[in-house]
Amino acid sequence: MSVPTRTRILDAAWDLFLREGFAGTTVTQIEASAGLSAGSGSFYRHFRSKKEVLQAVVDREVERTNAERQTGPEPEETGGDVRVALALEFERRLGNLRRLHPLMELVARERDHLGASVDHLGELLVARNVSIRSQRLAGWMAAGAILTRDAEALAAVITFALTGYHLSVRFFGHPPAGVSEEALITTLVDLVAGV
Repeated sequence: MSVPTRTRILDAAWDLFLREGFAGTTVTQIEASAGLSAGSGSFYRHFRSKKEVLQAVVDREVERTNAERQTGPEPEETGGDVRVALALEFERRLGNLRRLHPLMELVARERDHLGASVDHLGELLVARNVSIRSQRLAGWMAAGAILTRDAEALAAVITFALTGYHLSVRFFGHPPAGVSEEALITTLVDLVAGV
């Protein structure tokens, strides 16, 4: 089964924007990389401009990320151990951040060309993520599995700690202040579990 032309254009643009940046990528390169006749204008049957395809690429990756969102196991799936459930979730979330990093880099580099796509990504990665996690934490608080506190603030602290750790490792090339991923996760589990 052949891949639709629009999808081939989006795939080619994603790869080129990641490697060359928005300014370093031409429509002709996107066409050639998508298997279209370079300079034929085939691109313009699907997108009005290079900026429009950049926005479509980011929106598609945001939607993929949202569809693949995983919250982690519930305590009953870990033998009733909320600490194990939390540790597995935090490990998964750090893995998700590693997988999302190319998208985060592209958005940081090309934000001036993205318009509402930046807001869409912020909604997905921060606001919606904090909302989903806070509802989960509130349920655990109501069940007495963890101490009762401000679930939204706690979810935000966890999100910012994991994101900050991930970005620090990517930026510096090693764990910040020598704090291992395991130590970070253990400390966050202690914070949430109220130890």
